[in-house]
Amino acid sequence: MLALADFTLVARHGGFGKAARAARRPKATLSRRVAELEARLGLRLFERGSRDLKLTEEGRALYERAGALLTELEETSAAIASGSERVRGRLRISVPLLFGQVAMGQLAADFARQYPDVRLEVTTDDRAVDMIEEGCDLVIRVDPAADEALVGRPFLHDRLVVAAAPDLPWATGATVPGAVRGGDATRSWKVIAPDGPVEIMSILSCVCHR
Repeated sequence: MLALADFTLVARHGGFGKAARAARRPKATLSRRVAELEARLGLRLFERGSRDLKLTEEGRALYERAGALLTELEETSAAIASGSERVRGRLRISVPLLFGQVAMGQLAADFARQYPDVRLEVTTDDRAVDMIEEGCDLVIRVDPAADEALVGRPFLHDRLVVAAAPDLPWATGATVPGAVRGGDATRSWKVIAPDGPVEIMSILSCVCHR
């Protein structure tokens, strides 16, 4: 690629000396790169006279094709660097079912208005999705396991509470359960019961009463 770029530079300026002065690069470097390109292709790209440097037929054909491609690459790179290039492509996101139902609709609509050339694909799934295997660009998860191969950013925090109406009657003979089904076994809630504060531990498989 460097040899091809140097070849087009020399061809555009009509000589090694002019190209070297315009690019502020050593003339010997440009000459060596062009010679390497000619040797690789097995073609003479320039007719070297005593004063003038002219393209051969093969050199002119290569310059017309390569010059246009390199110019397009330079323009594209400049547009991206300046931020003027429109964002486009596909963005595949996996989100939990509840988050998708509650929040993803508005988020997706706002994103589509801001980036109309991006095709947004949203899947809802509460299982642990393998981003690499399933081709996801972004995954939203609640309390995900640590993964050194991925980069995560928290954007929402919540606080779990147990609540009920103050006048909710207790069933006859009922006591505050020692554990409730669902959640993390290491988590507990402190609630105010009729006899004072009580700590309730959460477990995964059953509801246990004292």
